[in-house]
Amino acid sequence: MEHGGDTKTYQGKSAHPLADFSANINPLGVPEVLKEAMARGLEGAHRYPDRFYRDLRRALGDWMGVEADHLVVGNGAMEIIAICISLFDKIYLPTPAFGEYESIAKDLKKEITTYPMSRPFRLNVDDFIAHMPEGALTIITNPHNPTGYTLSGDEVAEIYGAVVAHDGYLLADETFLPFVKGGEEGQKAGLYRPKQITVRAATKSHALPGLRLGWAVMNDGLRDRFLARQLPWSVNAVAEACGLRLKDCDEYMAKSREFIAAEREKLLALFKESEIAEALLGEANFLLIRLKSGDVEACFDFFLREGILLRTFSEAPLKDHYFRMAVRGEKENARFRELWTQFERSRPNV
Repeated sequence: MEHGGDTKTYQGKSAHPLADFSANINPLGVPEVLKEAMARGLEGAHRYPDRFYRDLRRALGDWMGVEADHLVVGNGAMEIIAICISLFDKIYLPTPAFGEYESIAKDLKKEITTYPMSRPFRLNVDDFIAHMPEGALTIITNPHNPTGYTLSGDEVAEIYGAVVAHDGYLLADETFLPFVKGGEEGQKAGLYRPKQITVRAATKSHALPGLRLGWAVMNDGLRDRFLARQLPWSVNAVAEACGLRLKDCDEYMAKSREFIAAEREKLLALFKESEIAEALLGEANFLLIRLKSGDVEACFDFFLREGILLRTFSEAPLKDHYFRMAVRGEKENARFRELWTQFERSRPNV
């Protein structure tokens, strides 16, 4: 599976309605305040958005505590990340990671240096720094995708210091950070570092994958180079209207973190008792699961027949024995736990 959320490909493969555990979207759904904003945004569909997104950047800046002139907005985090990669000759990143980083860099014929991690795929910061190339854009995901673990503020600061010493730049993809209690506050220093790009989005945290709204903080003049590469009007009127109201969703996010933490614990308890699988510990709204025995294809097929779509991987080291699953709604998670018990009992030697 190349990406999560590819439900169209798997339609008709089950007699049950398909529950998408492959995409890590907030299970509480779109907040009401943003549904209201969508309706207002449609009223402006007959007009071009402000091509400089002055009101949107001001609202995001006030919310985050940064200057509007240090912000860029885009058609989801991926547009922003792709343009950032295009601005550098060298890319450095730990793997396994979100596959699009490396895919984009390859398409743009960038020089790529990877830092392979072994199980449990937690970054050894000192060794990562020891292998850091000169003059590269270093990309980290925090929380990491696909494991969900979070680097501390001190660890990111250490990586940043090394990046500067190596005459490079740091890109921190923080699209999952709102799911971590205290996460945004713990990484606040990164918003003001001259050589750090901090990328966030409403896709996962506010359940808006269909609208595409991302933004990034840039502090030392890189923003001008970025805007010279970006096509105009990359954020539509409805997405812009939602962005203006993100500051009013803090209570929604607090409830989301509380709900996801409680449901994640239930899933972790399930895998602690399992004889055939284990969950790698993380803090995000998803879990990376390792099968101790059997192959992941049989697991994927079993759950697909029962109406649950899991996220599998097409490349080593995750290809044969790992899958990722989102923390979904209470009933869907309960259904997964019930099916997992059936799946485990159906395995030989269990």
